[in-house]
Amino acid sequence: MVHLINRPLSRRTVLRGMGACLALPCLEAMLPRSLSAAEHPRTEKPQRILFIYTPNGYEQSSLMPTEYKPGLQPILLTPTLAPLKDVSSDITFITGLDRKFAPGTGVHAQCGSCWLTSSAPTEPRDGGFPTNISLDQLIARTIGADSLLPSLELSCNDHPGNKETHYFENISWYGPGYAASTEKNPRAVFQRLFGHEQGPGKSVLDALNQNAKRLRATLGSTDQARLDEYLESIRATERRVQRATTLNATQARPSMVEPSGIPEKRGDYLRLMAELVTLAFQQDRTRVASLLVDPERWDMPRQYHDVFDKPQNHHSLTHTQGEDARKNLALIDRFHVSFYAEVVARLKKTNDAQGSLLDSTTVIMGSGLSDGRPHDYSNLQVLLAGGRWKTRGHLHYEKERPLADLWLTIAQNFGLKQDRFADSTGILRDFR
Repeated sequence: MVHLINRPLSRRTVLRGMGACLALPCLEAMLPRSLSAAEHPRTEKPQRILFIYTPNGYEQSSLMPTEYKPGLQPILLTPTLAPLKDVSSDITFITGLDRKFAPGTGVHAQCGSCWLTSSAPTEPRDGGFPTNISLDQLIARTIGADSLLPSLELSCNDHPGNKETHYFENISWYGPGYAASTEKNPRAVFQRLFGHEQGPGKSVLDALNQNAKRLRATLGSTDQARLDEYLESIRATERRVQRATTLNATQARPSMVEPSGIPEKRGDYLRLMAELVTLAFQQDRTRVASLLVDPERWDMPRQYHDVFDKPQNHHSLTHTQGEDARKNLALIDRFHVSFYAEVVARLKKTNDAQGSLLDSTTVIMGSGLSDGRPHDYSNLQVLLAGGRWKTRGHLHYEKERPLADLWLTIAQNFGLKQDRFADSTGILRDFR
């Protein structure tokens, strides 16, 4: 016989065993009876945000429709945006936003490092760079206090060596010149989020299994299913991290040196990092995350598995003339958009206490350049999905509308009490 809990479980309820502990995802049993999903479907639901950054801009001829006008219109699934087909109803494609380049530093160095910065381009705070506390960190100060990690900074830059300075591979900043260090190894991310294994061959969940069974018996059928799904998703991620480490240890050394725990295939690496973010959000270990897909410039060939037969130099392609270079750039862009679509789809199918995880997660992807060939800082493109946003389709602004207007809009949506962000001129009132 199942005994339902008469009073809400604590938010900080944990499973314990063998010195390990694992916080639970949000369950209906944690909600006060007056806040059941049926009565108040969106009350008290934690809001989360994920920023995904891609370098070097996009091949405009394959990304942008040949004709578009200011305002909101349906998304045209161009060759680059075609992977969004199954999630297009959840997407807003924002174009026409600008950011001014601050003279005195490298063109590429400012792209990512100043993408989310809260200082205007005319306000250098870090030598010639207008870096300052970034949007993700401002949001983390507002909504991150109740989670284990106020924010989580990840990078899929597995290139060996330091080809460039930290301005080329950091988008998150605690303050002027103080970058939030990124974690590149999925195993280290997992251990940081969920703890170390309890000895050789022991799973974190194996150590907690008895308490999990005891807790399960006190839950209703909906929460039982949600707990089972959640525990299995953690076990699946454990297996993937362990499998990646085993393959790297037993197979011949790949052509590109990679830290232990990083999958060989590029797509697998990106998906594994996204899966870890999903688990972190689901468990409420963090509510703010950023993922650098690759650093700016860098000039090292990268193997895009299942896309090309040989490695490609992304930055070099942006400055190579000819149709072949444009075609290859478009394929890289499509690869990144496909990854974004997978992230959105994963969040949408992941259950949360009051709906899907996408309902409470804003997912943003963009670049500090629009077109990499001329290093164009104008007409920037941003993909936005999930969260509380209702606008869907292609939303285009005329030039001279700062990217900071979007960041200000997002900041206010997450509860920040400010009427200015960097060089903003006002919020984007088209979101409704």
